[in-house]
Amino acid sequence: MMIRSGAVCVALALAACATGSGPARDLADPVVQPLLTMPTPAYYATQTIAAQVTQNCARYRYDAELESALNERRNELGRGSLSANAQRGAIELETDVSQRSFTAKHGVALQGADLCPAADAEVLQGSLISVMLVPV
Repeated sequence: MMIRSGAVCVALALAACATGSGPARDLADPVVQPLLTMPTPAYYATQTIAAQVTQNCARYRYDAELESALNERRNELGRGSLSANAQRGAIELETDVSQRSFTAKHGVALQGADLCPAADAEVLQGSLISVMLVPV
């Protein structure tokens, strides 16, 4: 489980280096607000799934700039990466549950499958995962 978390962190860091075009949405955007206020484990689970979706769908990129701005603001609120270390177990559990839910909801595996139809469905639903997806 720790190896998977480390791989996700590396993927998120690489995504941050690869984009550079600025966040697609502003922190003041109403669709972003729930990401600022949600519990830390749910927030990190959502970010992890969004990153995994973009790794398996070329039609979307992960909004690493928005994630960085969210993390900075969440740190100010006491809910960012600084508070995540103490909640690592809860984050891993929530991520596992959320990944299983995503898999069941869309009938696809998060690894090795074409996730574009699932990404499109998330965008149509306006889910919190879709907030981090930017059409390419």
